[in-house]
Amino acid sequence: MSPDRLRLLVADDERHARLLVRGYAAGAADVEIAGECANGDDLSASIAAVRPDALLLDVRMAGRDVFVVLAAEESSRPPLPAVIFATAYDTYAVRAFELNAVDYLVKPYPRERFLAALERVRRRSVPERAGLARVIRDLGPRPDRLLVPDGRRMVPIALADIVWIKAEGDYSRVHTKDRSYLVSRSLKELESRLDPTAFLRLHRSTIVQASHIAEVRPAGSARYHMHLDDGTTVIVSRSRARELKDRIL
Repeated sequence: MSPDRLRLLVADDERHARLLVRGYAAGAADVEIAGECANGDDLSASIAAVRPDALLLDVRMAGRDVFVVLAAEESSRPPLPAVIFATAYDTYAVRAFELNAVDYLVKPYPRERFLAALERVRRRSVPERAGLARVIRDLGPRPDRLLVPDGRRMVPIALADIVWIKAEGDYSRVHTKDRSYLVSRSLKELESRLDPTAFLRLHRSTIVQASHIAEVRPAGSARYHMHLDDGTTVIVSRSRARELKDRIL
């Protein structure tokens, strides 16, 4: 990073958002907008072409999932530039970024907040940004742990510790052997992020982790009762019974 100018790549699929950042940076002599990117498909090429000191990244752009792109970049061309995440609505993601000491901006943000985020980037060394790879895995499509709310903070739980998940309206309750956590994600959203070879959807309101199955018993009419190793018993619906049978040798 130059001691005089910070080269910034702006990645946002909304043109007015990119123009806003250009306006914010115009009065800052130590900031250079080195390039722009409007979708996830072009993100990797833009990082390689621009080689920015920092990346202002909209969390949900059109095209490829940005966390998939960052994960590939981190493994092939480390270290990544310092990343300032931007989000308009994902409160829990913002709290996750805080947990992992990653810069973030909540849209709409004022110029002062934008400049403060850049100043935080300047104060950071590359080793201090090592936690970014962990954030990418946590928030990407195939995490190895989930960040869940615990009172006023976020805590990570390993996927291996999840026994089962139950829908509660538009929310989901994630059960481990020790306790449960209510998360602001639908069961369908969580299912899309879980490995289908490890987790089974047994009912429209229930997902279980196969490694925690203790016993399965027929319950008549093509139904089954599944007993988990934490003492929970769940019903396998008729529509999901075929998937369960496919797992039985």
